[in-house]
Amino acid sequence: MLSWIMLLLVLIALTVIGTWVWGSIFGRGEVMHPLDEPENVRENNRAAIRKGCFDQVKFEVVPRGYRQDQVDDLLTQLEEELSSAPKRSKVEGKEVN
Repeated sequence: MLSWIMLLLVLIALTVIGTWVWGSIFGRGEVMHPLDEPENVRENNRAAIRKGCFDQVKFEVVPRGYRQDQVDDLLTQLEEELSSAPKRSKVEGKEVN
């Protein structure tokens, strides 16, 4: 009976030590690198919009989607860019300013 108890204690100790060693070597399994601070994310998004590189736009992910303040800031930036762009449209082959 004592040998079974010792065997269980040794197995539990090996499991704990093995899990710790495995985590030390291979990490905890983070899939993505952490994003920049929220202000840096906003500034990077603004710079990407100014350059026209929509691929570089990033948002922090929260439990129910993206951070609303970052999305609102990006939409405000897009609105400013669109309102400052020259307004031109072609109507029957003529440019209207």
